[in-house]
Amino acid sequence: MLDLADIRDHFPALNRKIAGRPVIYLDSAATYLKPQAVIDAVCACYEQTAGTVGRAVHVMADDAADRYAEGRQTIADFIHAEPDQIVFVRNATEAINLVASSLPAGTVVVGSEGEHHSNLLPWRHRHDFHALPTLDDGSIELDAASRLINAGRPELFAFSTIGNSFGNRQPVGELTQIARQAGCDVLLDVNQSIAHEPINVRDLDCDYACFSGHKLGGPTGLGVLYAKRARLRALQPTLYGGGMVDSVDRAGCVLAETPMRLEAGTACFEAVIGLAAACEFISDIGFDAIEQGERRLTARLLDGLRSIPQVKVRGPELAADRGAIVAFQVDGLEAHGVARMLSNRENVCVRSGFHCAQPAHESHGWRPTVRASLGIYNTAREIETLIDSLHRITLNLT
Repeated sequence: MLDLADIRDHFPALNRKIAGRPVIYLDSAATYLKPQAVIDAVCACYEQTAGTVGRAVHVMADDAADRYAEGRQTIADFIHAEPDQIVFVRNATEAINLVASSLPAGTVVVGSEGEHHSNLLPWRHRHDFHALPTLDDGSIELDAASRLINAGRPELFAFSTIGNSFGNRQPVGELTQIARQAGCDVLLDVNQSIAHEPINVRDLDCDYACFSGHKLGGPTGLGVLYAKRARLRALQPTLYGGGMVDSVDRAGCVLAETPMRLEAGTACFEAVIGLAAACEFISDIGFDAIEQGERRLTARLLDGLRSIPQVKVRGPELAADRGAIVAFQVDGLEAHGVARMLSNRENVCVRSGFHCAQPAHESHGWRPTVRASLGIYNTAREIETLIDSLHRITLNLT
């Protein structure tokens, strides 16, 4: 069993108090709190290195390059990829846009209505995009996916492993098999899985996978795109400049090998090193312990919310069918109002709105929701504080 007190000591943001009360952070699906190991790794870059990666041969530049290469290896290992199979971008949004911009205009792409806008809009922008409807729990219905994919013969099927809004676990293996049988590539958005369950891109047999580093406690401004080598070589640069070429003359240039040709400009090496530290921190805790702890808290949260008559929980019935995300509505109150009251009364931090997934809500006729999302640092007492506060908020509602 996890030693929660020890785990929480690694997250300095949890020491903060506002109006004399501790902050209860239940917004980890938006961004994960930063462990001290990440903060220390980033600070060490600024304190100890001054060279830019791949730009010089002096001792400081060599040190930066070595740390950067080690960071790339650690991040690749975390998802069971090779270092030359991952591209560093700004975030998952840029990763998906990179894939979308590399496909011929009008490519047939299938997704779902339950996706984050970042996994909808790039495909709508210049491709023939078809959105699968989702069931009430947010999941993609397998028969519907099979019919559309086999009839439409898309080039790509893009979906998230865990739903951003309602926390539903998609049947990734079955959906990937449907795509494979139709000769269709697969892109997985693993943002809501990456800090909560192991990701093995080999076992998943996806052609692409992407996530933002801050989703597992790394620095903001860094994302990762994994691609199989053949797919990686087909990606086209969207930025041109230093570091992505082998040579330049008056007639043109010779592009570097992948992934360097897709990483133009000065590398954000401190973010790479910080993300590597986050990967190591999560790995040291272990996903077995993380999953057990978060599932237990998610079940407690579901039970507590369902004990309040005015609260409607959205998404799967069981904690085992969810990630660490629970979205709900309160009859008679708007989501933003509920979130503001929770914050003002108890320093409870939750997300409210459509969570960058408006079609996911409106396809079911749902208003904006309040979303509580967990991290390894959350406690049963924090869940009880949320539930007790909601009981008080709803006390006078009829």
